[in-house]
Amino acid sequence: MAEPTLGTCPQDVDSPEVMVFAGSSEVDVCYARIFWNSVTLQPPLESRLVSGDIRQRLRAAPPPAPQIEQIRLETQKALKAEEKAYYLEKAKQREEIIALLKTQREERLKKEQVSFNHKPKTIALNQRPTCTISEIEDMEAVKALPPLD
Repeated sequence: MAEPTLGTCPQDVDSPEVMVFAGSSEVDVCYARIFWNSVTLQPPLESRLVSGDIRQRLRAAPPPAPQIEQIRLETQKALKAEEKAYYLEKAKQREEIIALLKTQREERLKKEQVSFNHKPKTIALNQRPTCTISEIEDMEAVKALPPLD
């Protein structure tokens, strides 16, 4: 019924081996060749290298971004811990300095109290009378005036 021979259809150029149908017109043979060439089986999807239709059967590995995010978060926590330790150390030093200054002040006040009892009494400049003799006389004259009724 069908024997492979080279025919005269334009599709003969593409395929070296052509099937010829005995007892059929040339036009029918051409149509038959076109039909059979169009329905050739494609390789199975699994054997193709790239296919948009196939979903991966195994779960896809997680993207590396969460691991990087985890590392970044751990680094941030470590930096915050270091910063907190630094500021706690500074606060401790500050408290020590304040305590030292307080004890030094108390010692200084004790020494001043001891020496205060032995210092000579001096009149400060602002406590000395600044009035002149004429002013004193004027004030006595004002006091001697009779009161006004």
